[in-house]
Amino acid sequence: MADDAWYSPNRRPPPPRKPSPGERIWEERVQHVTWSCELRFHGESYGWEAQILRDGDLVIGRRFLLRSGATDWADAERRCLEELR
Repeated sequence: MADDAWYSPNRRPPPPRKPSPGERIWEERVQHVTWSCELRFHGESYGWEAQILRDGDLVIGRRFLLRSGATDWADAERRCLEELR
């Protein structure tokens, strides 16, 4: 009964997942706050995710099928931030 191992009362939990770093495509400093954008690839079936970070904390995340869509959206968000200067 190898399938019952997950139900064992002495089972140890798996080690915590280590997040993989994203590819940073831009970083801006606006009014003493650092904004940045990272791209992450989640595989052929899921596509690309663009994440906007404020001082390293996730603010917005959006999924795209193609990398070009993610970079276009990230550039548009960057232009909005530049208007706040």
